[in-house]
Amino acid sequence: MSKYSINVAWSEEDKCYIATVNEFAGLSAFGDTRTEAMEEAEIAIEGFLKVYEEDGCEPPEPETVKNFSGQTRIRLPKRLHASLSHEANIEGVSLNSYIVYVLSERHQSAKIEERLKELENKLNQLSINSYPSFSSDDKPESGYLRLVKTSIDFSKKRVKR
Repeated sequence: MSKYSINVAWSEEDKCYIATVNEFAGLSAFGDTRTEAMEEAEIAIEGFLKVYEEDGCEPPEPETVKNFSGQTRIRLPKRLHASLSHEANIEGVSLNSYIVYVLSERHQSAKIEERLKELENKLNQLSINSYPSFSSDDKPESGYLRLVKTSIDFSKKRVKR
């Protein structure tokens, strides 16, 4: 058994489990069960390592669990440092606390934005697939806007009756 990290996920498209290994781009293995996919991945890893050895290449180091201290040192432009320090003073917190707050807020905003884009894409896909008059060549925005306009027009007609 190797020390390489194996990730296993269900593939709805393939109707099986797929195992991948971060350290070896392109390595994937399939199985009807998680265990089978992992076993196949171990066989693939052995094959990759054999090729590395035959080619005289150094294999990648296995990923390991890292312990983080929660401390890091960053260099900032002077103006940004001054601006952040000023904002921290206004908020009545330390510069460190303020930077943690700003980074956390930005990190969460990025996650939310990514999820909203996923939902918007699903909604656009539904609007394109659900209404035959919309072609898949439509831009998602135009398909969505036409769906909304159609819905509004239909609602207006119902109100007039």
